[in-house]
Amino acid sequence: MLAALALTLLTAAPTAADAERMAAKKQWDELYLAWAAVKVDAVPAGDRAKVARALAKGCVALSAGDAVMALSLGEKAVAFAEDAEALLCSAKAAVKTEQLTEAEGLLRTGRRVFAGDDRFALELGRMLLAEHDAAGAVSELAQIGPKSKAFKEAAPLLKKARASAKAADQVEPVAVAPRGVPLTPTLSPRAERENSSSYESGVDDEGRRTRGNAYFRFRYFNGQRDFGQRADYEGRVQGALEEARTASNRLLGVSRQSPTDVILYSKSEFVMHHGAQAASSVAGFYSENAIRMNDTAEINAHNQAVLVHEYVHAVVDEQAHFKSGRVPVWMNEGLATWVEWRYVGSDGPPPVAAAALRGEAQKGALPPLSGMAKQALISMSDPRLAYDFSGAAVHLLLKTGGAENLLGLFEEVGNGKPFDAVFSSRYGRTLPEFEEKLADELKSR
Repeated sequence: MLAALALTLLTAAPTAADAERMAAKKQWDELYLAWAAVKVDAVPAGDRAKVARALAKGCVALSAGDAVMALSLGEKAVAFAEDAEALLCSAKAAVKTEQLTEAEGLLRTGRRVFAGDDRFALELGRMLLAEHDAAGAVSELAQIGPKSKAFKEAAPLLKKARASAKAADQVEPVAVAPRGVPLTPTLSPRAERENSSSYESGVDDEGRRTRGNAYFRFRYFNGQRDFGQRADYEGRVQGALEEARTASNRLLGVSRQSPTDVILYSKSEFVMHHGAQAASSVAGFYSENAIRMNDTAEINAHNQAVLVHEYVHAVVDEQAHFKSGRVPVWMNEGLATWVEWRYVGSDGPPPVAAAALRGEAQKGALPPLSGMAKQALISMSDPRLAYDFSGAAVHLLLKTGGAENLLGLFEEVGNGKPFDAVFSSRYGRTLPEFEEKLADELKSR
């Protein structure tokens, strides 16, 4: 049905009456598809408010169960007219999908255009309080008077915001550098948001729905998937990967600058293309310039750490000018493993891994790093040991040379310089000499 509708729209532009009819029948998918690619200038000025109201109805209708689609409809509504319901609904949907920069912009637009509507101040204050900007929350919530319909909700929030602002004035934050990594400026949650771009919806050359910002571009492996199949999961994946990007910035001082493609597979698609074993054991993986997400995986604490690991591979690929195949596998996997360790709170190899590595080192049975330069670690006889040994090797490199030196190595090797020469130049010893030092350190752990 959607394919037939899309074909029809190629030959006949939708009208305001079409939008109102689809909204009356609650045909939200069709409504979005009909207007997704329509430019504002193509609609008569007198009809734009009608189109906006119809799209806003879809946003409100879907906001409870499909925040991603609600936001898409709301964004399009706001593009046609600054409708109060569209602005408010879009902002709430943006908060639910953790697009907080966009949410704040929508709410501030609402405060400006609809100065007498205290719902915008209420939602803005609520969001700022949740983001630990107590002073900003007080500024917004204090403007809601006792005669306002929003006052009942605003009063307890204002009380909490004032208490938080008072407490914050009495505490001076102290930054502590993690061992082995230079201290880099840490952004607050709001500052981190303000340095990113909000998500925008679109359609790719093959008709697939896309959603992306400056850092991530989400699309579905199957462009024909129903909109209702994706909402909550897509929002959680967005939040998980934004956290991975923040972790990379915090621990390495860099994140991926070019957009990272994120391909969302359904459960059956992931099994079909990557096997049942992978579907039951991984949340996703990085391959061919894209993070491929497994829809069977829950975004829990463990899988969040896995996504941090995979995001690091995307960073390494970019650092190596998208020639990460020239970087030894142990070094690529080792950095991702080290970041994953740090993300979950371990300075180096966790206790169980450290004990296993110490035992192998004392027996002289550690695998040679040169043997892990091209071979996938998962295919080795003891994959867990291979990953942990790689992580320990990178841990030592970071302690002796820092993150900037390692990232510089990736850049040089990606440009075609021979690894052994670059390694010796940057670390002052050959790889075999480094391995001897690493084995000695692991024996004493």
